[in-house]
Amino acid sequence: MRKALMVVVAALMLATVLAAAGCGASSSGSSNSATAGGMTAAQIMAKSQQAMAKVSSASFTADVTIKVNSSGGGAQAMVLGQGPLVLHAAGKAGGKGAAEAAAVAMTLQAGGQNLALGVKTVHKKVWVQFGGKWYVAPASKTKSTTSGSSSASADPAKVVSGLGIDPQKWTKSTTVTAEKLDGVAVYHVVTTADTAKLMADLVKVLNAPGLSKAVGSGAAALNQLKGQDSAQLKALERSLASASVEFWVDAGTFEVRQGKIDAKLRFGSGTSTKGVSGLGIGVSYTLSGLNEPVKVVPPAHALPLKKLMSGLSLLAPGLTGTGSIGL
Repeated sequence: MRKALMVVVAALMLATVLAAAGCGASSSGSSNSATAGGMTAAQIMAKSQQAMAKVSSASFTADVTIKVNSSGGGAQAMVLGQGPLVLHAAGKAGGKGAAEAAAVAMTLQAGGQNLALGVKTVHKKVWVQFGGKWYVAPASKTKSTTSGSSSASADPAKVVSGLGIDPQKWTKSTTVTAEKLDGVAVYHVVTTADTAKLMADLVKVLNAPGLSKAVGSGAAALNQLKGQDSAQLKALERSLASASVEFWVDAGTFEVRQGKIDAKLRFGSGTSTKGVSGLGIGVSYTLSGLNEPVKVVPPAHALPLKKLMSGLSLLAPGLTGTGSIGL
């Protein structure tokens, strides 16, 4: 299952890059002739990027669904194939410096089980909720989360171009329509990817000098792919069956109100997946309350984080470690 997991990570990262840098970037070679409000999809997304660059806070919901298709091989694949893995998150975040704050509640559904988690941050202090109790992380561990954030906040378009690839070539078709979302006029932009070109760029970018800096904490996962033999990389290159990105952009402010990413992967005989024949990956999110003040009340009577870590290590030895929770 390890190689299958690497493919999932790579696909999710590619979908994110496609959403940030490739959607509506160019009308050349694609069906981008449709317009809404007198503008093309490329013009709408350019204005949207400018508007979102000024956003300092937001409330949000996000859902990630991963559906495993099992070919009846290993027992692990059969269990995973019984139902989708679903992660739901809702919260708010914003502010700068001492005013920086966030509060997120998460629910993970997998294998018929539900796991509830919560995270709060105020400036450089972090609390984690698990099992109905709050735990506070020591300051020495929370500082590391802010020190490496510069690469993640870089301009996605510049990051991608710096890797020697052109996201405009990933676009197979783009459409834009004028719609209403909760009574508000929006532009609905839909981009489908040329999966062959997109995955060919994945293989190319594995050897790009700027890879580690561009993907930040995800570098380790992609770097492991470098060690695969040529047959494995070819199988990976053919694995992405379809990918699409959708945005709902406010027609007045050009701020993104909603987004969606869908990708389907199919694994052939050249990929070692122990019974996993394919994956369906869906990501959807909503944004609201843009630029509104974010106030987070720190949990009262929080326990030391080490108590949570000790408890988890007893339940699943080897599962927890110094870097297993990003605090």
